[in-house]
Amino acid sequence: MSVPVRPPFLARLLVGGAGIMSLANSITIPFLAIFLSRQLQLDPATIGLVIGSSVFFSIFAGFLGGTLSDIFGRAPVLLASLLGVVVAFTGFYLAEHVIVVFACNALMALSTASFSPVAKALLADLLPTGDRVRWFSYQYLVFNIGFAVGPLLGVFLGVSGGRGAFLVGALAYGVYLTILASALRVAPATNAAKTETTSVLNRFAGSVRAVTTDRRLLCFLVAGLLLEAVHLRISALLAQDLAIDFTDGAAILAVVMTTNAVTVVVFQLFASKIVLRKDPVTAIVIGGLLMFAGMVGFATATGMWAFIVAMVVFSIGETFIVPSEFAIIDRISPEERRGSYFGAQTFAQLGGFVGPYLGGLLLATWNGTVMFLGVGVLALLSAGFYLAIGRRVPGLMQPVEEETASAAH
Repeated sequence: MSVPVRPPFLARLLVGGAGIMSLANSITIPFLAIFLSRQLQLDPATIGLVIGSSVFFSIFAGFLGGTLSDIFGRAPVLLASLLGVVVAFTGFYLAEHVIVVFACNALMALSTASFSPVAKALLADLLPTGDRVRWFSYQYLVFNIGFAVGPLLGVFLGVSGGRGAFLVGALAYGVYLTILASALRVAPATNAAKTETTSVLNRFAGSVRAVTTDRRLLCFLVAGLLLEAVHLRISALLAQDLAIDFTDGAAILAVVMTTNAVTVVVFQLFASKIVLRKDPVTAIVIGGLLMFAGMVGFATATGMWAFIVAMVVFSIGETFIVPSEFAIIDRISPEERRGSYFGAQTFAQLGGFVGPYLGGLLLATWNGTVMFLGVGVLALLSAGFYLAIGRRVPGLMQPVEEETASAAH
C-alpha cells in the first residue's frame, strides 16, 4: 500500500495565495467603475474604455508570462508579476488623472494574467500527475471563496469604491510577495532558468512555433473559447435580459450571482473527485451539457427561483469544466514548454467578448429566450469538439489515476 506524499509547502502556498489574490481583487475590481466615477469624475464612456481595455492586455500577457517562465524559470516571473500588481494598486491609490488610471489598469491586467498560468505550471512542476487535477480544483475553490467573501469584506471595512481599497489590496499583495519570495528562495529548484547558449529571442520564437503548430492545442483552444463565450460573462447576459423583462431585475441578478459563487464553492471538491474517476474530456462534456441545461433554464425562467435553479445547474457544470481544462493542457504540454502552453490557454478568454456580443445581437433582434438558447448552443458545440479531439489524442480519454498508474509501470 502506497503512503500518500505530503504536498510541498510551495504548492500549498500557491493555492493559499490564490485566495489572498482573489480577496484583494474582489475588494477593488468590482468597484473600480464606482471609484472612477466618484473619485475622478470620469464619464461612462471613458470608464468603459479603461475597464474594457484590460481584456486585451490579459489575453497576450498570459502567453508572454508563461513563455518567459519556460526561459527564465517560474520564480522571477511570479515575483515580477506580484510586484507589478503592488505598483498598480499603489498607482490607483495615488491617481488623479485618467492616463495614470489607464496605465495602472494595464499594468494590473498584464501582471495578474502573467501570474496565473505560471502558478499553474509551477503546481504541475511540483506535483505528481495524479495529484494535479485535485490541486487545480483546490486553487479554483480558494479563488472563488475569496471572490465570495471579498466584496462583503470591502463593505464591512468601509473601503468599497474608495481609494483605501487599493491600499488594502497593495498591502495584501505585498505580504504575499514577501512570503512567496522567501519560500522560493529555500524551495528545491523547479524549472530553473535555462542555460542554453541560444538567445532569449530565439528561445521565445521556438516557444511560439511550438504552440502555434500544435494542432491539438489549437483545437482545444477553439473548444475552450466556445465554453468561455457561455460562462465567462454570464452576468452580462443575465443583466441585459433581467433589465428588460423584469422590474426587480437588479435584485434577481444579485441573488443569482451569489448562487453561482456559493454553488461553485460547495460542489468544487465533489466535482474534482468525479473528474479524477473520469477522464478530463468526459468531465468537460458533462460540464458542457449541464451548462447548456442551465442556459435552457435561464431561457424559460419566469421568476427568481427558476433563475436560481438554472444557475445551480449551470454552476455545477462550471465546476466540472475549469479543472478539466487545466488537466488537458497539462497532459498535452511538453515539460519544457509547460508555461507556454498554460499561457496560451488565456487566448480562450476571447470568448468573454464573443459571448456578450453574440448575446447582445440575439437579444436586440429577438428576445432573451433566443439569446440564452443561441449562446447556450456554443456549449454543446464545444462539448462535441472536445469529444472529437479527445478521441484522437492517445491516452487522453482515460482517468488521471489510471494514466498515472500506467506511467509508473
